[in-house]
Amino acid sequence: MITPNFRGEKVGIFNEKEIPSYEARKVDSLTLLGLRSSEALLFLGFVLVVLNNLGYIAPGTYFGVFSWVTVTVFLIGLLLNFIIIPHLYFSSFKNFKKENSCWDKETFLILPSFFFGTFFLYGSQLYWSWFILAASIILIAVIHYKFLRLSWDFLLKSSNEAFLMQQEYFVSLKYLTAYYLVLLLLLVLFNPLQTAFLWVHLHA
Repeated sequence: MITPNFRGEKVGIFNEKEIPSYEARKVDSLTLLGLRSSEALLFLGFVLVVLNNLGYIAPGTYFGVFSWVTVTVFLIGLLLNFIIIPHLYFSSFKNFKKENSCWDKETFLILPSFFFGTFFLYGSQLYWSWFILAASIILIAVIHYKFLRLSWDFLLKSSNEAFLMQQEYFVSLKYLTAYYLVLLLLLVLFNPLQTAFLWVHLHA
């Protein structure tokens, strides 16, 4: 693929075909679907856990005790870790190469999706939840490494003039690597979300 080369009259070349720059930068429907789905699933999962622990839905239970709420939140965790996060990686890199600023919001959503998706999986304490969690972490780690390499290769091919701008995606993924490690340690050692939700349940 030929990287965007913006010239006079706001016309760029993409895949050797001239199209107006504004069309190349338009957010496609799949990108919007991924963003909205991520936000909606995060919100829905969080609200279900809070309302369940407050006793407003599925009274007599709380998140981590088998109920339709726990199963639903577990399924949300599956969607986040196995579908939404991989999609955000693929879509953000594609939009970055198109110079569509939407890539920044997509990479931003990867971390909270991972944080809550991981919590929804292991916090459910359903059968095989730890095995599924481990599989999702391995999958995300492989995808993360893949896009680190792709972004680095893309960076090496960039011109000197474009280097500073085109290193943004690679730098974002480097920071994301550190955030992943910190979050995993936080979740394993302290489990702040489970502690907070149990406190809500006990003091509701």
